[in-house]
Parts: sequence; C-alpha cells; structure tokens
Amino acid sequence: MNAVLLVDDERDFADLLAERLQARGFTVSTAYDGEDALRLAAGIDVDVAVLDVNLPGMDGLAVLRELKKLKPQAEALMLTGSNDLATAVAGMKLGASDYLVKPVPIDRLAEAILRAQNRRQERMEGLRMAETAKMAALGRMAEGVAHEINNPVNTMVNLAGWLGDLVDELRGRPGCGDAPDGAAAATLAEMAQSVAKMREHGQRCKEITSKLLCLRHKDEPRDAETRKSGLSCSPETALDIGALLGRLLGERGPRMKASGVRLHMDIKSGLPPLCLPAAGLPGTDLSTALGNILDNALDAMPEGGELTIRASDGDRETRIAIEDTGRGILPAHLPRVFEPFFSTKEVGQGTGLGLSVSYGTVKALGGDIDIASEPGKGARVLVTLPS
Repeated sequence: MNAVLLVDDERDFADLLAERLQARGFTVSTAYDGEDALRLAAGIDVDVAVLDVNLPGMDGLAVLRELKKLKPQAEALMLTGSNDLATAVAGMKLGASDYLVKPVPIDRLAEAILRAQNRRQERMEGLRMAETAKMAALGRMAEGVAHEINNPVNTMVNLAGWLGDLVDELRGRPGCGDAPDGAAAATLAEMAQSVAKMREHGQRCKEITSKLLCLRHKDEPRDAETRKSGLSCSPETALDIGALLGRLLGERGPRMKASGVRLHMDIKSGLPPLCLPAAGLPGTDLSTALGNILDNALDAMPEGGELTIRASDGDRETRIAIEDTGRGILPAHLPRVFEPFFSTKEVGQGTGLGLSVSYGTVKALGGDIDIASEPGKGARVLVTLPS
C-alpha cells in the first residue's frame, strides 16, 4: 500500500515533499504538528512515518514514542538538521530505523522509505510465520489431548447412562420407590439427580473435545492455486456467503434486539460462491466459525452498540469483516486471542475455544483471519477466503 505519514511543521516543505512522493507512487498523509500526527495515525494504516525532529509543542521524539504505542509495527524515519544528529540517534534508540539530514534529495528519501517498508514487510512475515507455527503446535497438542480425554469421557457417559437405567429399574420394584417412610424414594431421587449431572458434564466434555479436534489444520495451502485445488464447486458444496451471513444474523436477531445492538450490513451483490470441501471433513464448518466471531462481537456489547458486517470480493478472494463498538481488546491480550482456552470472560461464561475453532476452520479452508482492536474502541475481525 506504500502508506506514509509525513510530519513536518514547515507547511510548504511538507506539502511539496508529499506531492513529490505521491508522484512516485506513495500514499501520503500529512500532519504539521505532533498532536495532529497522532490523531491522524489513529484512523489510518501507517507503513512508514517520516518525522521532523524539531516540531512545535510535542517534538519528534515524543511523537515517535507515542506512535510506537499506537502503531507498533510502523517504521519511522527521522528528518533532522545537521546540528541535531544526537537527537536523531536518540530517535533510533526509540525505534526509528534511519535518519536523514535536511534538505534531503527526494530520490534518497524515496529509497529510504522503500527500505523501511521492506523491513516492515519482512518483520510482519516473520511474525506471521511464528504465529502459524505456534498455532500448528497448539493444534497438534489439542488434538492429542482430545483423543486422550475422549476415551475415558465416553466410558463415563456410558456408565452414567447405565446407572440411570438401573435407577429407573429400581424405582419400579416393590418396596423401593414406594417405601412407607420414603427413605428409599429419596435416595433413588438423589441418585437420579447425580446421574443426570454426570451425563450433563460428560456431554459437555465431549463437546469441548470435539472443538479441540477442529483446531488443527493439516497441510495448510500455500497459494491461491493450491487452495482451490481439491475444492469442488458443485451445487452441493458452493456456498452463498450473503445467504449464510443473513441466516447467522437472523438467528441472533432476538439477542441483538434485547441488548440494543444496531446492525449495519454492506454485503456486495453478486459475490462469487465459495468453493468448500466435500461435507464431512473435520474443521471446515464455516457457519460455526463465523457464528463464533459474531457471538464474540455481541458478548463485547452487552449494553448495546453497533455491529457492522461487510462482505466483498477481489483478486480471487472473498473478504468478510465483522466490526463491533464494544469494549475492545487490551494490547497484551491481542496476540493470544486465537490460543485455545484463552478467555477474558468470567469462569463458566465460555470455554475460550470459539476463536480458536474459527482460526482452525478458516486456515483449513485455505484462508486467513486477523483481528484489530483498541481498548474502548471495539474490534474488527477480517476473514479472507479463496473464491
């Protein structure tokens, strides 16, 4: 995208520099002081920030310090006069990748920005690879745990069923269910209640382990051609994403109405059908994956808010964005939202598997999923799928 934030208090110089960078294919946003720069950065994507050291009020170092909190993955270049080199070096210690002495030739500035963008891209690719490796390892572990737990849980559930049948049989015997003092009847009632609880919690364990089996996405496809290979676009497996979103939102309509959530939909007409694997393959239920994301968005707005659903296509992919205006996610929690069993909800209000299952499903379908959020400003989940 080549998104550049240019910050300099010399308006004529900044405007001319922005114009010359735009002529070279960069997308440039311009600010003339530190406060405006941070306000602007909060609402846009920033690949590289070009910061003048000597800004009025909040100087370039202070802007850089706050910008790194706001956009930690953004690169920064410092513009400085020849007598400010020590300050520029201090900026590099704060995270700037380079400094340039004014007046800087436009070609040299453009080359420095491109180098910074390449560094950012390499770093982001490294982070994505590390995240993929971490989730793959967690998925393998979860799969092993699920298999190990399933066997004893199945035995427990079956034994609970047998005990329930035995209690029902004893109730029908003379002298048990109709004892004069009612002692036997009370004992059998208590046993029946305990057996029902055993079966209930056993079934809950089985539901959790079945979700764990969805976490591992095997043989992740590498490119669009590979992603489409093996996928069938027959009428039975082609999915109308608009219809699916409409159904999922319809199911959650009463909940949205009760909590005062206002819905906004922007679904492009004529979206190509999604080609899904044949039915029955584990971990490929897109309905469950998107439903989990919608439920999380509604959980973040218990007292109402705005839910926005967007769906569009381009470059052989379909993009689904789900945005809420809820409480948002703390920066410390954001890297962990896809981890199995990680949850910020109260104990008993969730298993912490919803987004993990969504992640595994989307990856199994050859797509990608990303979350952006700030505390108090809601969250945006972007799901990208091959089409």
